[in-house]
Amino acid sequence: MTKLLIVDDVHEYLDSLSRALSGEYEVVKAASMSETKNKMNDAIKLALVDVRLSETDTANRDGILLLSWLKENYPNLPVVMMSAYKDFDAAVDALHLGASRYLKKPINLRELKELIGSLTKGAA
Repeated sequence: MTKLLIVDDVHEYLDSLSRALSGEYEVVKAASMSETKNKMNDAIKLALVDVRLSETDTANRDGILLLSWLKENYPNLPVVMMSAYKDFDAAVDALHLGASRYLKKPINLRELKELIGSLTKGAA
């Protein structure tokens, strides 16, 4: 079963997305950059990362920093960025740093599953 990492500081969203994907994928959850770094390993074949990892800080873009770290340490890992906020600059930054896609929340699960399938095709 393909292993996915989902990173989101909103626990309700993290749990909901995890439940929706756990039937088809092995899901690892993280709520922060430091937790992600502790849980990340070569078995993870795709990461879904929220841009803003602190809802109390409107300028927070730790997800972009995490994307940069993931691409530096796991360059072949597909990373799908997601956000509930209209932040064009974050989307541009994410794509320039190597994000595979940038999705707007709420996420369409059928489309997300198709995207995950295409990005992890051939992954063990």
